[in-house]
Amino acid sequence: MSIIVVLNVSTAQNNTTQRSNTTKDISHIIYKIIKTDGGELIGEILEQNTREILFKTSDDRTLYIPQHSIKEIVKLDLSEFNQKGEFVGEDPFATRYFISSNGLPLKKGESYVLLNWFGPDIQFGLGNNVGVGVISTWLGAPIIGTIKKSWELNEYTNVAVGGLLGTGSWGAFDLVGGLPFVSVSFGDRKSNVSLSAGHGALSYNDYDYVLDEDGYIDYGLNKRVLKQATMFSIAGMYKFTKKISFVFESFFIIPNNYDQQNLPDYNLQSLKVNGLITPGFRFQQEKGKAFQIGFAGVFDEMGVYPIPMLQWFRSF
Repeated sequence: MSIIVVLNVSTAQNNTTQRSNTTKDISHIIYKIIKTDGGELIGEILEQNTREILFKTSDDRTLYIPQHSIKEIVKLDLSEFNQKGEFVGEDPFATRYFISSNGLPLKKGESYVLLNWFGPDIQFGLGNNVGVGVISTWLGAPIIGTIKKSWELNEYTNVAVGGLLGTGSWGAFDLVGGLPFVSVSFGDRKSNVSLSAGHGALSYNDYDYVLDEDGYIDYGLNKRVLKQATMFSIAGMYKFTKKISFVFESFFIIPNNYDQQNLPDYNLQSLKVNGLITPGFRFQQEKGKAFQIGFAGVFDEMGVYPIPMLQWFRSF
């Protein structure tokens, strides 16, 4: 639990006249006090010493906070407040949209599980801006491992490189695939826009069959097939209240076409772009818990159709 406080450097006389407007006037230095018991309050520091802090809360209560009950004091940026002066804060799951990740780092201690209607996605923050994870369905097939390393170029620009490597598991042990990617994010954990691109490949056994003399089907290994595709994504989010964020994601797949002789097919009319566009909302239920809903407009060679996206975030 967190306490957000405002350090007012005015004189004691000015403190008296300004306290009633503390939560709306964010021109002062603003801090977040993280308590050992997880308490959360918003207020203005009136006095402090080595033993305790006296502050006035946003609902006009004056309280003493013992110094030994304070775990950490963090200076907040004005970007964590909306235009009305209301505290919004960072999105605790800002490194993730619906499907794709971004350039923001998954820090140590920010591990989470994302529960989709089709299966779980578990991500671990290892420290040094490195995150690893595993994605699967409720049936355990396929199984995909992930890794991502992020770097901060400046306060509002982050870049990450990573990859996905998976197998069809018990459903298709011969199926393997990988997707290295790079992502650049502009913004922070309250609002950001990300551009991502990668080149993926799938390899599997292609089986053919013939009828023998007795009319039985004889299956035989025909060849090893390699399918490749270029993928890119444009995504973003904006947290406009303490509990609600708007999330947008678009994901496009451009397959590399090959004929049966494994030669490039240069017929541009055969080039198909598959993908999805997903707008939605994320609702912060409480610390470490969020619910996300959206409707993906999926398009491929079969046409365009909607798919609901229901997801639950849980940190651990």
